Formats: sequence, structure tokens, C-alpha cells
Amino acid sequence: MIKQGSSSTRGFTLVELMVVIVIMSILASLLLMNIGGMDQRKAMQAREVFIMDMRKMLRTANDQSRILALNPQIATDVANFQYSAVEYLPQQQNTALISQNNTWKPFNDFKVRVLPDHVSFDVQPLEHQYANARNSELLQQNAPKLIWLGNGEAKPVRVQFYLEDRPVGEEIRIDHLGKIANES
Repeated sequence: MIKQGSSSTRGFTLVELMVVIVIMSILASLLLMNIGGMDQRKAMQAREVFIMDMRKMLRTANDQSRILALNPQIATDVANFQYSAVEYLPQQQNTALISQNNTWKPFNDFKVRVLPDHVSFDVQPLEHQYANARNSELLQQNAPKLIWLGNGEAKPVRVQFYLEDRPVGEEIRIDHLGKIANES
């Protein structure tokens, strides 16, 4: 008698396939959450570097009696949000080479900082009365929002960092003496 071979080929059961799909879904969601968390950490690190840079700018302005300002440059299609420092150099009466509106020059002692992808910040001026201010170029609307006046004072502002459109950390406040508050 010839014995027919029993077919022992076995496939996956529906339950086994469902377990594999659930495990893969969990792993994919963990990976996506970790990628989002990395962006958040990069934004927080950029915020901390910004705070250190602002302290450095205050020290430099006060120590060297220079008028320095924050110069933010918004992101474009080809470049991330970045910021640098500029120095106020009042025009001399006899120089014909300096144009009428060219009083802010790049401050070369401060390197341009480029923020990570999708990270930006917004600077909003705070109300402050300048009783002894005589230089309207530093206080008018088109002047930089954050200026260190070189005499221990600064134009007070609040700065909020963003990752895409979501706020990152607490608002940073810089008072009229350049002191940074609400750090977290």
C-alpha cells in the first residue's frame, strides 16, 4: 500500500497576523513620538543657547560701552530662522560715505546663530519710559526691538520661542536693565 503524505504546510493564523500588526503599530508610534521629542529638545536647546547669547550681549555692551541690538532674520524657503547682533554707529557729520539710514552695522564679535528646522522666536517690546533718552533713532518704531544701550540699560522685551506654531517653554522677559526673567 502506498501511503499518501500528509500535508504539513502551515500558514499564519489570523490571530498571529493581528499580533504582529499590533506590535508593528506600537513600534511605529514610539518612533514617531521620539522624532517629535527630538525636535522639541532641539527647540529647548536653541532657547537655552539664546538665553546665554543674550547674557553675553549684555556683558559685551556694558563692558565695552557699545550700543548693540538683536537682529533676527525670519526663515525662508532656503534658510532657517537665524539671529545675529548689530552695532549702532552714529553717523559722523563729515562722512559722505555713510548713507542716511545705515547706522546699524554687523557686530563681528558675535557669530550668526542658525536655529533648527521649524524653530523660531518672536520679540515683543514692553512699555518703558525713557526719561533721559535723547536719541530717537534708538527708540523709534523701525529701530530694533531689543537694544542694549551700553550704559547698563536695555529696551525691555519678551521673547517666545516656537516649534512650528507651538510655544516652546515659558516666555523670556528681558527687563530695562537687561536682566533675563522667567527662565525654565
